[in-house]
Parts: sequence; structure tokens; C-alpha cells
Amino acid sequence: MRRKWGITVIVGGSILVYSISRLLEAPATHVGVCDPTVASEQYQKTVEFLDSIIQLGLTLSTGLIGLGAALMIGLQGSLRMTPWNVTFLAGSLVCLAQTILYGVWWKAGIANLWFNECWEKVDSDFLQYRYSTSYEFFMLGIGLLGVLVISIALQRVGEAPASAEGTVIGMAARG
Repeated sequence: MRRKWGITVIVGGSILVYSISRLLEAPATHVGVCDPTVASEQYQKTVEFLDSIIQLGLTLSTGLIGLGAALMIGLQGSLRMTPWNVTFLAGSLVCLAQTILYGVWWKAGIANLWFNECWEKVDSDFLQYRYSTSYEFFMLGIGLLGVLVISIALQRVGEAPASAEGTVIGMAARG
């Protein structure tokens, strides 16, 4: 039984360490002095574009978390949850939840810039960090979902009967 859960410890521990390190590395929120004479239209267009990307990540992450939660509680009865499946699904859910965390945190920073009319600070370190971390966790969550799909596909191939009975080829052979 211990061998089955070894991957859980490795993947789960890695995600936990990475998550904590990213949170502790976050730069301080400091906007600095704003220049009200700077034209803000180009910065507003940039923020709108980046915001649409973050919003897409938030929407997809929320949907995938709901799907993953449904799989975890067994709403899909034909899926056998092995320790590997649980590991990759739970890891993906954690990463996608952190995508939402950093995405919302980035939006809060943008709201601060908007409130202070400080659009030229859109490239500040703390905002860049939140944006890139949201993207990294999104890609990691999607990658873990990909590994889960491959794991389930291999599991189903291994469970398939060795004979050709019930397949199109088997039916054609019978006549």
C-alpha cells in the first residue's frame, strides 16, 4: 500500500513546496509616485488585454475545479480513482485554485492603479509577479490534468479484454 501512495507524496510535496515558495517570494506591493501627466490610453488598452487573459484563466479554472470536484466525489461512476488518479486530480485542483488566487490578486492590484490613476505602473514588479504566477499555476494545472487523462487512458487500455469480442473487428470476423 505504501508504494501506491509514494507518487502522491512526491507530487503533492512538490506542489506544496512550490506553492509556498511562490507565495513567500511575492514582492511587496509598492506603487511609488505617479505622474498624472502621462497619457493613460495606451496603458488602459494594455490592462484591458491582460485582464481578458486573466479572466479567461479564471473562468476555465473555475469550470475545471468544478469538474474535478465532481470526479473526486464520484459523480462519474465508471472512473476508478487509483492513488495516481487522486494525486494528479488533486494536484491539478490545487494549481487551478492558485490560478484563481493570483488572478484575483492581480485584478486587485490593477484596481489600485485605476483608483490612484497610476496606469504607467502597470509594469511594476508586484503586478508582473502575480500575472506570471497565475499563468504558471494555470499551465501546471492543465499539465497535471493531461497526465491524469493519459493515466486513465492507460488504465482503461489495461482493463480492456484481450480478445476482439465485442469490437467491430470481432463482429466482422464472426460474420
